[in-house]
Amino acid sequence: ACMAGWASYGKIDQFVLLPMQSLSLSTTTFVGQNFGARDVARAKSGTNCAVVMSMISTAVLAVPVMVFAGPLISLFNTDPEVIRYGTIFLRMISPFYCVCVICQIYAGTLRGAGEARAPMIIMLLSFVVFRQIYLFVTSKLIGTLMPVVFGYPVGWVVCTIAIFIYYRYGGWEKRNAIMNEKETEKPV
Repeated sequence: ACMAGWASYGKIDQFVLLPMQSLSLSTTTFVGQNFGARDVARAKSGTNCAVVMSMISTAVLAVPVMVFAGPLISLFNTDPEVIRYGTIFLRMISPFYCVCVICQIYAGTLRGAGEARAPMIIMLLSFVVFRQIYLFVTSKLIGTLMPVVFGYPVGWVVCTIAIFIYYRYGGWEKRNAIMNEKETEKPV
């Protein structure tokens, strides 16, 4: 029942995450075009706009998902125990989608600016390495389901903090602006 509830949760989860991921991809393109045009201010303005749009679309989807979690899970499975688990998962994880917005949009911005390595490393470390350590420790120390359920949100929080710090203090915009200037100085 727990695994079936998790599978049902996953189907709804992907539906809620889709607009945020789409906006992240569009941010990558937008920032790349503006960096190519050497308009860093417009790229950052577009990033801020994407964060707002993504937060709004995520909230518009997440709130009804939390409110109607039971009926949504029952679309995939009518077993009461499966619905109970799926509802718990949706209601516990959905509030953290807004944290994931920052991570996704800023990662898209960094990729568009030519900094693909930093978000890749940050995401690998937080979504894979940190999450696996977290799951191992919580399953050994606590041994109940709820700390395991928070594996996704905890990874999102760690990733968001790291991406935000890199976005804010990493100097990526200056470094890439300098690289763009050097590339245009090369003879053709």
